[in-house]
Amino acid sequence: MGYDNLSREKLIEALETMETELGKERDKRQEFEQLAKKNKADLENYKKKQDERKERWQNLAKEELAEDLIEVIDNLERALEAADEETAVVQGVDMVKDQLYQTLNAEGLEVIETGDEFDPEIHKAVETRAHEEHEPKTILEEKRKGYMYNDKVLRPAEVVVVDENSQDQD
Repeated sequence: MGYDNLSREKLIEALETMETELGKERDKRQEFEQLAKKNKADLENYKKKQDERKERWQNLAKEELAEDLIEVIDNLERALEAADEETAVVQGVDMVKDQLYQTLNAEGLEVIETGDEFDPEIHKAVETRAHEEHEPKTILEEKRKGYMYNDKVLRPAEVVVVDENSQDQD
């Protein structure tokens, strides 16, 4: 459109029309920018959730593997206890057991320290005995090791505890 032959009023009218159109285009640009920011934030949130989900699944898989491998450690310990003499094979089995435990420990597996006092959160009483020298709920013996994985009890330690009624018989 040529503006050379237009009157001043027509030029002002054309300029106002262009400003109106420019305002509409700026509004559209702002809408698109807002939409782009929203979509970017949605995508970042989605990625975070997916990363969290992936980490949860990985931890769950590691936990399940650790649980399964605890049984392998138990069997290796039983084999070592049953060995009559210290042979190269026995030493090798002991080294494999230690290596397996160290690998699992690096991933978050820990042996539950039995301690002296029964704690139902980390211990399972498999037997009670009367014992006059110890207070009730004192641990007398560990029957089977307990394990934790990243602060979660995988298997409670199985223990023998002093019977609560053993001191009442005086």
